[in-house]
Amino acid sequence: MNQNIVTETSRNIRAIARVSLQGKWKLAVIATAVYMIALVLPATILDVIFGGEDGISMLSGLYTFLVTGPFTVGYSLFCLNLFRRKDVEVAQVFYGFEKFLKAIGLYFVMCFFIFLWCLLFLIPGIIAAYRYSQAFLIMVDHPEYGIMQCLAESKRIMVGNKFKFFCMELSFIGWAFLASIPMVAITEAFAFAGPSLAGPSLAGFGSLLGTIPYFWLTPYMCVAGVAFYELANGNLRPGVIEVDPIEYKEPLHMDEEKVFATEEVKQDSQEESKEN
Repeated sequence: MNQNIVTETSRNIRAIARVSLQGKWKLAVIATAVYMIALVLPATILDVIFGGEDGISMLSGLYTFLVTGPFTVGYSLFCLNLFRRKDVEVAQVFYGFEKFLKAIGLYFVMCFFIFLWCLLFLIPGIIAAYRYSQAFLIMVDHPEYGIMQCLAESKRIMVGNKFKFFCMELSFIGWAFLASIPMVAITEAFAFAGPSLAGPSLAGFGSLLGTIPYFWLTPYMCVAGVAFYELANGNLRPGVIEVDPIEYKEPLHMDEEKVFATEEVKQDSQEESKEN
C-alpha cells in the first residue's frame, strides 16, 4: 500500500471540516448532544447514587468502560458519513452496540497498548495514542477488519503523520479554551458554595451544563479528524482550499462560435497578406 504524507495545513483541514458541516450543523449538534449525554449522564447518576466519600462509584467506572468503545464507533460512523455526504441520522451514534464486543475489544486493547508505552515514560504513551488514533475510523470504514488489523492499519497510515495530526488538534486550542469557560465557571461556583449548598446531584447537573459548548466544538474537531483520515489514506487528494474566484463567462452558442471562428480565420488571412 502507498504511504500518504499529509501536507495540508491545519487551517485548510479545518476549512474542509467547515465546508462538510455546512447545512448539517443542527444534526451534528443534536447527535453530539446525544453522544455526550448518553456517555456522561448515566455515569454521573451512578456516582450520585452509589458514590462513596469521594463521590465516585465502581459502577460508573464499569459503565464508562463498557460504553466508551461502542459510542466512539457510532460517533465515528456518524462523522464519517457526514463528511462523505452519505445519509446521516442521530441513531447512527448507537451503531457501535451492534458491534458491542468488537468495539469494547478495540477500546481495551488500544488503552492497554498506550498504558504499556506510558510505563516507559509519558512521551512514548502520547506517541502511541496518536499511532492508534485512527483505529475506530478504520473499524467503521472496514467492518471486516479484526481488532489487531485496525490497530496495525492505523499504525501504518500514521507513519510520518503523527506530528501533523498533533498540530491539527493543537490548532483547536483557542476554541477549546472558550468552550471550557462555562465548565470552569460552574466548577468554581460550586467550590465556593461548598458541599452544604451544592450537593453531588446538583454538581453533576452543573457539570453537564458546562459541556454544552462542546456540542458544537466536538463535531467540528471530529469532522476535521475525518478529513485528516481521508488525506492520510489517500481518499482525499490534497489541494488548495483558499483560491481566487474564477471569472465566469457565459458559453457561446453554436452560431456565435461559428462567427467567432470565421472572424479569426479572416484576421489570420489579413495578417498573412500583409506579411507577403
